[in-house]
Amino acid sequence: MKVFEQFYECRVTGQESAIWQLKCHLRIIYQQFGQQIAIVSVQNCEVGWFIPAQLEQLATHIVQMFELDSDRLTWIECDPHYTSRPINTEYSEVSFDWHQGIATNPKWKAISNTSVESLNHEAFTWNRNYLNSDFVTA
Repeated sequence: MKVFEQFYECRVTGQESAIWQLKCHLRIIYQQFGQQIAIVSVQNCEVGWFIPAQLEQLATHIVQMFELDSDRLTWIECDPHYTSRPINTEYSEVSFDWHQGIATNPKWKAISNTSVESLNHEAFTWNRNYLNSDFVTA
């Protein structure tokens, strides 16, 4: 298993054609048989920016930038401030419809912290060195 971890930053179009600078903590876990897991976290970022249009753009950017296979990708979002989730979870699995490499129609499903942590404890434990990492800009 290979784990890639860094801050990620990209520009996306927001409401009324405004440009948003999205920043997140990104972890990509490459598992056996080509399975890939992308975990994006709003840690140390503005609360509430995981809205459909922006998340679609973020997913599209990350899949293109890291040459991920959308058919083998599990997308997990970590947002402890999201109020409609069950009390003991801060994670959602997000599924997208993919059309010519563009993510559309996100659907959220709350998943337990234990499910995410069971992916692999070493792969899940956030590397404390990421705070000193540089951003990658798309």
